[in-house]
Amino acid sequence: MVPVRPGPRSDPPGPRRGLASQHAYRNSGTGNVARAPARGWSATGHDVLLGSRRPEERTELGLPVAGLSETAAHAEVLVNATPGTVSVELLRSIGAPARAGLPLIDVGGGLSDDFTQLAHPDSSLAEEIQEALPLTRVVKTLCTMDSTAMTAPDALDGPSTVFLSGDDAEAKRTTGRLLTDLGRHPSSQLDIDGVNTARGQEHFALLFMGIVGGLGAHTFNIRVVTAPAPGGDAAARSRLPDRPADAR
Repeated sequence: MVPVRPGPRSDPPGPRRGLASQHAYRNSGTGNVARAPARGWSATGHDVLLGSRRPEERTELGLPVAGLSETAAHAEVLVNATPGTVSVELLRSIGAPARAGLPLIDVGGGLSDDFTQLAHPDSSLAEEIQEALPLTRVVKTLCTMDSTAMTAPDALDGPSTVFLSGDDAEAKRTTGRLLTDLGRHPSSQLDIDGVNTARGQEHFALLFMGIVGGLGAHTFNIRVVTAPAPGGDAAARSRLPDRPADAR
């Protein structure tokens, strides 16, 4: 497959970026986490290639599928949507040259395979990926919501927040543009600093499961609300700062 072209419609003039999504399909259905943003980005003009350990078995996904190494070889951005308990092993299998310098957007979950406990209780998957692949620029995002809420924020009953954690500013700017292409306005994107803050995003998974139990539904998200600025009106109480993630 040719290198991924074009990129986000929100990009400034100049070379446009493409996307490839890492996806290890599992019978438990976690493939939804890969397919949801992949379809969203494809709809906005990206060339998207799903990566699988068994691409010959994944012909029904409605998007092109290739092996993991081929996916990485043609990517300008990698997205890890593999199960968090095996992500590092799968990403290492690609080979260092294919990953070097690439932004890697990690949307892997923070729970064990049976969804009962944290998979990385003293750290985070994103931190482990960054440590294992030091030349890859890891950004954690989109892991505080179900795949059904990733690409249709306007379908929720009000605005919500998406978080970004990572050490590389340019990788976070790229991620912010891609989030914008999923309908997430820059004012809803909250950069919470380095990759070590990813553990906060991932550990939210336990509260997420509690909310699922309380609501009886998976399609929801959270919102950060702030106190009004001095002299501001009451509306400021629920308004996020209008600061895009790439302005940090």
